[in-house]
Amino acid sequence: MTMNEDTRFPRGDRFAVTYKVDEHDCLEYSAGLQALGHDVYYMNWNDLDGPQLTRMYHANAGRFVEPLPLEAMNLIWIYQMEGFYAERARFLHMVEIFENACPLVVNDPRTIRHNLGKTYLWELERHGVRVIPTYRIDEFIGQRLTAGASLVLKPVYGDRGNGIFLAQTPSALDPVARSFDDYIAQDYVPSVRDGEKSLMYLGRDFHHAVIKRPSPDVAGEFRCNESLGGTVDLYEPTDSELRFADNVLQVYASLGCPVHFSRIDFIDDAEGPLLMEAELLNPAAFANYSGKGRAFGEKVAAYFDKLIQTQSASQAQPQDSGPSALRA
Repeated sequence: MTMNEDTRFPRGDRFAVTYKVDEHDCLEYSAGLQALGHDVYYMNWNDLDGPQLTRMYHANAGRFVEPLPLEAMNLIWIYQMEGFYAERARFLHMVEIFENACPLVVNDPRTIRHNLGKTYLWELERHGVRVIPTYRIDEFIGQRLTAGASLVLKPVYGDRGNGIFLAQTPSALDPVARSFDDYIAQDYVPSVRDGEKSLMYLGRDFHHAVIKRPSPDVAGEFRCNESLGGTVDLYEPTDSELRFADNVLQVYASLGCPVHFSRIDFIDDAEGPLLMEAELLNPAAFANYSGKGRAFGEKVAAYFDKLIQTQSASQAQPQDSGPSALRA
């Protein structure tokens, strides 16, 4: 399991997790996998040297151990990595190394590559998903702003709300004038102030949901990220919202992109849900907000265990008679 490591702590015999808000869910995942008999290892992607790791933390033993070869892993979960959007070539090289070494990578490398940049929204829209109207930044964007439109500009490659801003005049484009290809523009939908709904899935099975709202203390704030003062509350999705999210996952699968661990984010307009993002790469699960952190950890573990068992069965030869060692 790739993890963000808090390097403010001395590098002793401890793996410190960076973001307590969402990444401490990993402790529940780890406990669930261990309860099923798996060995769980945490990896800092900065410790990848060529095709192997120089450091590896064995969660079962609670200490660092001599790194196992990646080929010994039954499943590699690309869960969290610090700063990977700024180092995409290095990140994609890591995905390729994992893909070549291990029969199971979550999410599937094809899905990771497709979901890495927000341009995937156009493909989902072409396949019938209602998406917040999304545009390339060109001369027509300036015309729309002159006509009074409000547009949200987002980096194609980015997370945690970094680099997102509201444009309401043509001059607002000046800071990105030399990097239009690095941004997309979306219509500003006022209902974002009412909340962004996030539904968490394992495969096609819904587990829990939250609603994220912008900071109530900052007038005009539209970003829901907690780092910017946003709030998170439990949410019970409607049947139509569940159908909407399930359709997003179904469309993704139809593109040849298997989805195992995902979060579907949307807001509403007068006609229903509008997809904001399909988070298929290190989505914060907000499991402990739901009060179902342990249950979700057990469900993640059972889901991964089934993936491993299915993969092992498909690779087994008739002469195999003993159980295989399982590591996640």
